[in-house]
Amino acid sequence: MSTDTESQQPETAPAVSGYEVTARLGADPDGAVFEGHRSGDGETVALRRLTADEASSLAGRIDALALLADPHLVGIRGIAEGPLASYLVSERVEGASLADVIDRGQALIVGQVLGVAHGVLQGLAHAHAHGVVHGRITPSAVLLGSDGRARLTDFGVGRQAPAYVAPEAVLHPGAAMTRAADVYAVAALLVHLLTGQPLSEQKRHLKAVDATLRTVLSKALSKTPGDRHSDAHALLNALGRAAKRAYGTTWWTEAGMGALAAPSVPPVVPLAPPAPPADPPRRARRGRRVLVGVVAAAVVVGGGVTAFAVLGDDPAPARAYFRTDQFCAELEDAVTAVAGTDTQSRFDSSGANGAPTGDAATARASASCWWGGGESGTVVSISVGAKSDLDATGVTTPDRLRGLLDGASQAAATAAGVTWEASYTAQCSDLDPHGYDAAFTCTAPPFALPGKPAHPGSVRAVLVATVSDQALVCGGNRALATADDVAGTDALVAAVEELCAGVIGEVRRGG
Repeated sequence: MSTDTESQQPETAPAVSGYEVTARLGADPDGAVFEGHRSGDGETVALRRLTADEASSLAGRIDALALLADPHLVGIRGIAEGPLASYLVSERVEGASLADVIDRGQALIVGQVLGVAHGVLQGLAHAHAHGVVHGRITPSAVLLGSDGRARLTDFGVGRQAPAYVAPEAVLHPGAAMTRAADVYAVAALLVHLLTGQPLSEQKRHLKAVDATLRTVLSKALSKTPGDRHSDAHALLNALGRAAKRAYGTTWWTEAGMGALAAPSVPPVVPLAPPAPPADPPRRARRGRRVLVGVVAAAVVVGGGVTAFAVLGDDPAPARAYFRTDQFCAELEDAVTAVAGTDTQSRFDSSGANGAPTGDAATARASASCWWGGGESGTVVSISVGAKSDLDATGVTTPDRLRGLLDGASQAAATAAGVTWEASYTAQCSDLDPHGYDAAFTCTAPPFALPGKPAHPGSVRAVLVATVSDQALVCGGNRALATADDVAGTDALVAAVEELCAGVIGEVRRGG
């Protein structure tokens, strides 16, 4: 018979090479997440015990995951070995899963829901830009930290709840995970948070969502993958624009989220140190390389494992080369959604067909695409090239673009013999940056001419991003001749933002 003293003996910690395990995270005695300290520098970490399948899946992805580093992803340190199992090692972040918060009946206000969306999409956009998809986005895959920050976890590991599975994944189980499926899952998660119900009857639940947000979510939840936003970056742009119209510039918040998470943070259960082994520990699986390096991903404290699915046909290259002979042609379909099907196109290039080799490898390919001349009056231009060359064009800052627009209007006024008025000066405003070096729009209003039709104004949206020593300048503009034209500027800017988000993603991946 056991004595009371014996029954109160603490559990024994697992032995893990290179780490001192001191506690279990969570009340469940069968829990698989532990707290430990790295032997070299004493860093506090979380160690998640892996199944054989999980360990095998992670082993081939760790090197690619080392490229990821974002505040909305919890950093993984690598894989460590014990006598009986492997462990995924991550930074120790105190917090609770969004699923645990919801299960406790705690409701988020709209600003907090959008704060979760903002954080999740920031982290996911970083992953997508580096060729990594999630594949298992559910409330369990979102960690609400005690600091109020939402972090994305559980990349590609664990069971996907049916409410968040994209239709194509239901039809083709086991198929490769895609960015489009991630976009669907995030939208389904937002419907759940905004309505209080998982997405099972899409139309009924969407009717309860604010009309401005509903337009964005309906697109993201399209049954056809190609009709959705191209990736997390594009969805974040569209959501941010819609939410700003509905709720103002402070459309999201992290305020109060740490307090929401606090009641659900798993307890820390102290463990007794493992008994010293009689013989040096042997690896459970011979031949596996132990990797302890900085890799961005997540382990929910007290929750599930994080792994990353790397796109097999879309690895992140060391340098973003692209085929200039194909660059513009491959954008035609996306551009027609903004500029119309009747536009003419023009293409200039100084670059190579494919990744340069030899002496050419030190140079950067450049390409400029232009579409316009259609009935919509919309012009789309996309240029990729050396940053210094594109800076010299004068359209990469709002001040220089404002000067160009005002100069053109002043010249038209002078030619018509009228006095230039300050009320016709172009107005510029910043767009949500979302990883761009510059993102802004400038609008020059139309102005009256005596005895003649009004001189048209114009609106132009410009997004600039730097990739290594290259820069992308993506933009669109339209003449403003009538009140309807002026009223439609927001729609044009939103369309240009979405187009550019897809383009910069491809350039970063060397597409």
